[in-house]
Amino acid sequence: MAAHTGKNYERQVMRHLTEQDKAVFFELDIKIPARVTGDLRQIDVWLPKSREIIECKHHVRPVDVGVIDSLLGKMDDVGASSGRVFSHSGFTRAARARAAKSGIGCEELAFEESFDVYPERSGRGYYFGDYIDLCLASTRECDSYGRINYADGDGNDWPVCVGHSVDWHNRQMHSFISYVLMTHYLGEPPAEEAIAFFLDEYGKRFEAGFEWRIDEGEVSRIAFAV
Repeated sequence: MAAHTGKNYERQVMRHLTEQDKAVFFELDIKIPARVTGDLRQIDVWLPKSREIIECKHHVRPVDVGVIDSLLGKMDDVGASSGRVFSHSGFTRAARARAAKSGIGCEELAFEESFDVYPERSGRGYYFGDYIDLCLASTRECDSYGRINYADGDGNDWPVCVGHSVDWHNRQMHSFISYVLMTHYLGEPPAEEAIAFFLDEYGKRFEAGFEWRIDEGEVSRIAFAV
């Protein structure tokens, strides 16, 4: 069973976005300076191309109107063009009314315990990542975006995640790459400890350049779920 954590839900939202649009570019858990004060505002998921903020709410109760008001303030601070809120527990009537009046999208996305839409692994394949183009991100730290692929060993390969911004020196991005690889191998989200072990073992490969390869056996040695 997947651990019900805010981090896992953010990763599931990001995966959902790439399934909807393979060309989507996004950054996760970044801080953008406010236009007037210069204070840094934390953003769960940022779509730099459209300048959209996406909030991911893993709450027990439905999202209330305060979350919508907070998002509107954040949008104004950083000059965002639009905003959406994802929630696995729904929204209150007041929150939906406030969002509709302000042009905020409210989307319900159930927390997934397991995944069955990834290409089936072969047992002898490998994962690889490649550089796509210059990043459209707003932050100086990010200079590229990329793709995570799975090759089955028979000459076939499929993208398992496309278009997210990749800062090769950003541990948050490395964590997400590790999450995608191990989720494909396990069929469910990996434990946070497995992600940490994976980064300790293979994280430097992501920093080495714009192309990397990790055999399926290397993933199997470390991957485990809660």
